[in-house]
Amino acid sequence: MVILRDELGAGFIWLTDDNFEFGRRGADLARELKERGFGDSVTWFCQARMDDIVQHPDIVSRLHDVGNTWQLFGVENSSPQVLSDFRKEEKVEDAAKAVGILRKNGILAQSMMVIGSRRDTSGSIQELREFALGLDTDLAIFAVLTPLPGTEVNEVAAQSGWIEDSNYSHYDMVHAIMPTETLTRQEVQEELYQCYRSFFGSPMNALRGMFSSNEIKKRCYRHLAGKRVLGTLRQLV
Repeated sequence: MVILRDELGAGFIWLTDDNFEFGRRGADLARELKERGFGDSVTWFCQARMDDIVQHPDIVSRLHDVGNTWQLFGVENSSPQVLSDFRKEEKVEDAAKAVGILRKNGILAQSMMVIGSRRDTSGSIQELREFALGLDTDLAIFAVLTPLPGTEVNEVAAQSGWIEDSNYSHYDMVHAIMPTETLTRQEVQEELYQCYRSFFGSPMNALRGMFSSNEIKKRCYRHLAGKRVLGTLRQLV
């Protein structure tokens, strides 16, 4: 990170580790970056588990002091049963606590949620949409459960005959690959569009985003509008 700043002139750094793990290395990184003068001049992004954020609010604060201004955390779903199916140990209530901690520290909060699990119905996905709106994160990502090769999901789905699309260029968590017990693959695709439409298509959310005082949030919302992302998602249905 120091090399990127000092030799390449980086002003923003994106850490791509899926799970940063504050408890294992957050304090060490905060100390090292502070010693090297990190702060407002260089900002950076990371991904974390929501329960990790909840368990280490002091480290979250220290990392913000050395430039962490944006975090993506996996909410996954609003259903305890689905979280259990995903083998996630987080609790649904951790999501709101994590948002509160990030907001208190001036860190942009971006949630990620997954639809298309085997038990999903139109009703359960509608509940997730309402949960996402109520959580009120700055940004949200909605993904379709995708049987990526080499994963347990792929193994179970292949054995069960659930996979209806074997074109790996579609394995991007935006294209629906499998149906659920009650929804066709096309209906899952429609539900994904409705998730994005409900969050980013909300006039209130759009106005708050496009005129936000947070530069990252404002740029993201204006980019989504300029690129007509919702229209592109609509074409997949």
